[in-house]
Amino acid sequence: MKKCWDPNPKNRPDAAKVEELTQLFYNSYHNSYNVYNGDKEIKKQFNESEKYRKANPLSTENTQLTTHPEAYYTSRLLNPYTKDLLKCDNNSVMIDFTKSSISKNEND
Repeated sequence: MKKCWDPNPKNRPDAAKVEELTQLFYNSYHNSYNVYNGDKEIKKQFNESEKYRKANPLSTENTQLTTHPEAYYTSRLLNPYTKDLLKCDNNSVMIDFTKSSISKNEND
């Protein structure tokens, strides 16, 4: 990597060399023994957890929670909260952006 920072461009590696080194680094990481062992450990833990879940169905059973009696579970109008939104003072400027045109070029 330090070779890429060399002030003299002739001392820097070309794109093909950078790609080759990057690929070598990538492959050495993904094919390493430690990564494989890590995967084995994750699979082992997952399998143990799955066995526990199947052996203990009560641990995953949904329990009914008590809810507040005034809790809402259906849609309701927001009129009490939005009744004042329609009022505009005379100093307000309303712009309809749905009718605006947007050009792709800055000069248009």
